[in-house]
Formats: sequence, structure tokens, C-alpha cells
Amino acid sequence: MRFQPLLFYKNESLETDALGNPINTLEKFWQSDGRFSNWTSQEIALDNRNVTINNRKIVTRASKSYLEQAYKVKFEGRYYSVKEVKGSDYDRWRILIVDRYGSDGQ
Repeated sequence: MRFQPLLFYKNESLETDALGNPINTLEKFWQSDGRFSNWTSQEIALDNRNVTINNRKIVTRASKSYLEQAYKVKFEGRYYSVKEVKGSDYDRWRILIVDRYGSDGQ
């Protein structure tokens, strides 16, 4: 399997604006390796097709604690929002369910 760099980002609150809303920024806190994985026919049959169109699966060996802290990941030059983490640290692999909407920006 060919793995590529997988960067983890968390949402850090810098300050608040004049209305009291938080001003957040993405801060890189960890790097690992990963690769995209395909949806199985059973997963497609169980879920709505819209889920498999908008979501991707990334397979990684990164610790589950880092995966749960991640708000977004950067993989193959694009940012993805983290939706779900599957697997535990006792498994060989963890699966990160991510989605990507909009532009190539954050």
C-alpha cells in the first residue's frame, strides 16, 4: 500500500470579535501517514448513496486519541472535515470518515 502524509488540525480559539463571537484558526498538531479506502458493497447497501458520494474513508495507523482531537485533516493537498473515527488502538488500522465541501481552502 502506498501511504501519503496526513496532517491533523484542531480548531484553536484566538480571541473574540466585537460581538463576542470566537475567532478561530486551524493549528497543525500531528502528522501521520494514510491512504484513501474504498466503500464496500455492504456499506453502500446499508447507507444512502449520498453518504458515499460526499464522504471518504482514510485508513491510518495514527492513535485514536489524535484522530478524536482532529477537527480537520489535510490529505493530498485538500482539507477534509472529520465526521467519524472507527476502530481502536488495539486494531491494526483506524478508519477516519471525512467529507469535503466547497473550495480547496480551509
